[in-house]
Amino acid sequence: MSPQRLYRFVKLRRASALIEHLPDSPGVYLFYGAAGELLYVGKSKVIRTRVRSHFSSPDEAGLCRQVYCIEPRQTAGELGALLLESQLIKELQPLYNVRSRYERRIVVGRRVTTKHGYFSVALEAISSIDPAHISPIMALFKTRTQAKMYLAEIVKTHRLCPKLLGLEKTTRLCFSYHLHQCNGACMGFEHPLLYNARFEEAFAERRIKAWPFEGGVVIEERGQDGNEGEVFMVDNWCLLYSFTYSQEKYKLRVRGLHRFDYDSYKILAGYVFDEANQHTIRQVSRQEFETLIRKLKAA
Repeated sequence: MSPQRLYRFVKLRRASALIEHLPDSPGVYLFYGAAGELLYVGKSKVIRTRVRSHFSSPDEAGLCRQVYCIEPRQTAGELGALLLESQLIKELQPLYNVRSRYERRIVVGRRVTTKHGYFSVALEAISSIDPAHISPIMALFKTRTQAKMYLAEIVKTHRLCPKLLGLEKTTRLCFSYHLHQCNGACMGFEHPLLYNARFEEAFAERRIKAWPFEGGVVIEERGQDGNEGEVFMVDNWCLLYSFTYSQEKYKLRVRGLHRFDYDSYKILAGYVFDEANQHTIRQVSRQEFETLIRKLKAA
């Protein structure tokens, strides 16, 4: 057997041994190195299939050569896998999850009003958002560069003023006015009501969606056999708690913080606004919600 074929044989046997006992169910998987260091955290609807794809990809050969053991953590469904993956990456900071490795500082664009009544945007880099202060936020961005690019785009598509949006510094009419791409709001030539209506329209797609319930909700995700599952307690886009259940046994999985997390928001919004998931969401009274929270705090 040639050295190349021998290497491939050993590689396949090693991958097979690592993958053999992984479950064919939703959840997350953790790759550990020989010294016990956490290399990578991923998620999938079918853990074994997804892990096998890592070891079959030439682009991931460098990572897979370092994997000494794999820890699966099963969830009832995809929602639980997505939320658990996001939480573990933030808490454990795996070496290969480069994009999500550090707690993300996002750039928020808050709506402000000029002294002449025109809407504008103030950019601010923050690490977390108070749920009570979401309403004036027009958009969220990964970087200031991305924010500036978006503002430059809506200047063109919605005839907004680059001077009012902080893209130009001048005491006179903005350059877009001379190109007939701005109605002159920067010098008061356009009524604020007309300008502000276009401003709101420009940010409609990027705004954080309003919480569609009067209070908190309980989301239940059942496992494949129907006897096991996971329950998520969510209020105003904040994941407060999640717990698993099996044969009348309950186990706390996530003890969340009452703060807005953008990654969790995207996961939860995608789930909540999907009509196929409506039967899993139950709105509860404030009293029932608070009673459940007290029980979980005492657990």
